[in-house]
Amino acid sequence: MKSSSYLSLIVLAALSAGNQAHAFGRAQPLGALQAESAVPKEQMDILRKDFDWLTTLKNETPTDEFRQVLELDDAGPASLSNWLNARVKYLIAENFKPSLWNIRPYLFKKFEYPATDLPDLELPPQAKESPVIDPNNLPEGKPDDEAKPQPKGKIVMANLGSALYLGGKSAKFLLGVKLRGIGRIPVTSPRVGIIQVGEGLFYDGFYGDGVAKDSPIRKAFRMSTFFHEARHSDGNAKSMGFLHALCPPGHDYENLNACDRNTNGPYTVGALMDEHLAKSCAGCSEAERETIRLMGLESRSRILPAKDGTPAPAWDAAPEGHFPPQQ
Repeated sequence: MKSSSYLSLIVLAALSAGNQAHAFGRAQPLGALQAESAVPKEQMDILRKDFDWLTTLKNETPTDEFRQVLELDDAGPASLSNWLNARVKYLIAENFKPSLWNIRPYLFKKFEYPATDLPDLELPPQAKESPVIDPNNLPEGKPDDEAKPQPKGKIVMANLGSALYLGGKSAKFLLGVKLRGIGRIPVTSPRVGIIQVGEGLFYDGFYGDGVAKDSPIRKAFRMSTFFHEARHSDGNAKSMGFLHALCPPGHDYENLNACDRNTNGPYTVGALMDEHLAKSCAGCSEAERETIRLMGLESRSRILPAKDGTPAPAWDAAPEGHFPPQQ
């Protein structure tokens, strides 16, 4: 631990002691989920229609692999919603910028992390920093910074809650994250379920010409991505967060953390959802079903053997931590 950085966290937290979380607007409901006020309205409108679409799925019998990986007896809309809601609680906007203003020790509460082991990180060659948020090395930031334009990539979705939990566990103190319009949430488990939604989730260029904005293909892409990110809320000790592996030389995503070394991780969950959505989509054309199935095959292409070359195992999905978050 960097003692000087930790001291700065303590000082800043002490200066703000007793203050309630500063809220920008109000939280936006999305079924059982809450979205911070900064998530654009047009994105929220699309996601509400996606969640409504999920309730229209035909009650098709899931495969044995689906039952085993998601630990569900059926794949009806209610079961799928419950599975997702157990792992995703809050949505944050693409312009959320982790800083000392919105991520701090949580009220100095003593917190015992339930396991000492940490997952292994696979870093790209010559990587200069860990992809996991380091609570000892955050920019200072101010509330006004949230309104400034941020560098633009194409964020699709990211499980910030899992990264924050791992960062707090590594530093050995409990973190709290301040969400605009919601307040401060203690990160007591990866299942705190804080998911960042980016414009990439709605990007036209992913689909090619002629795919309507309300097409089942786009809906399936967004919903299977939700389930992919939800899997990052699972796991414990070495499997905590189901961290991605580096894709190997020759892969389309060579040297990127865009592959898995397990048979029940985020890419498997996403593939199973695509396959199930293709089968249970009410009113889909055969061409639409085939496109959704192909999205599932692309996810399966990212599942790698274990590091020692043996077949990929199933990882322990039992979630680590204390949840729901302790207030």
